Amino acid sequence: MPLIPRVGRKNARARLLLLGISAVLWTGVLLHLFPFWWMVVSSVKPTREIFERPFAMWPENASAASYSLLFSTVSAKGMNLSLDVFRYPMWVYLWNSVLIAGGTVLLQVPVTAAVAYAITKLHTPGWSKVLFLFCIGTLMIPGEISTVPRFLLLSHFPWPTPEVPRIPLTDLELPSFSFVGTYLGVILPAGFSAFNLLLFKGFFDTIPDDLIDAARMDGASEARVFRHIILPLAQPILAVTVYFAFTAAWNSFLTPWIILMSEQGKWPLSVVLYKLQVFLTNWQPSQGSMDPAAQKLLQSGVGFNALMALSVVESIPIFVAFLVFREQLMKGVRLSGFR
Repeated sequence: MPLIPRVGRKNARARLLLLGISAVLWTGVLLHLFPFWWMVVSSVKPTREIFERPFAMWPENASAASYSLLFSTVSAKGMNLSLDVFRYPMWVYLWNSVLIAGGTVLLQVPVTAAVAYAITKLHTPGWSKVLFLFCIGTLMIPGEISTVPRFLLLSHFPWPTPEVPRIPLTDLELPSFSFVGTYLGVILPAGFSAFNLLLFKGFFDTIPDDLIDAARMDGASEARVFRHIILPLAQPILAVTVYFAFTAAWNSFLTPWIILMSEQGKWPLSVVLYKLQVFLTNWQPSQGSMDPAAQKLLQSGVGFNALMALSVVESIPIFVAFLVFREQLMKGVRLSGFR
């Protein structure tokens, strides 16, 4: 229903109100689009132009040198610099992000949906409330607090201790496995989302129990009911949770950085962006340098324009995912009660 009915829009006050609302909304749109446009423009500027004309909204001498990093490796060794900026082509880091984000979605969404279904439809009201409060209580714990315990647990799973316990009366260590340096070390901790649990449970509460009871009377198991009745009905919420899980995993930095620190070949784009930002913060081309390594980096396109180019590349999958799930996202947001 429109804010102002069409029959009342001929009124001068109504027109003024609509004009004011439109002005505020368009201002918000422009404020959101300005950083993105500046990022895209800066990605095609030469390094020198970024420092000489940082606020220019159009490049004078557009260059695609920064995007050439997507298909090359960049290393430099000289008097003051000795490092591998991009030891692998950018498609390697991009593929790592796809693996981590895809694995997180494939694990987190089914697990969270199954937990929400169990809490909503399988347990008694008393136990459902206890389990629900226990799961939601995890939202009260900042992720930074659990970083050290999580790392200890992943270092020698399943023992969350600084050292692997020993078998009593012997010097033998109990069996353990290290997930450090592996993709699973990043994916497994994200296997459950309390926020997505709220979304799933809010929708599952609206599904009539009579529908589930009828399927049970026909001999359907709980797994069959969940797979063939609950999930098809929950497509809008599935789209919302898949999108949220994908964006969170795609932009995740702290866990991949800690778990994959020594394995550059498994870094996602978020870690590469951080490393490039640290490098550019410590060494700025505008200060000048006679180091041959610095000159090589400058010629290869490593600068703040490269940082912006990587930011553009990293934002593309998020935008594509939004386009793919756009209609279902709108339905899911309405069904979730966000109006």
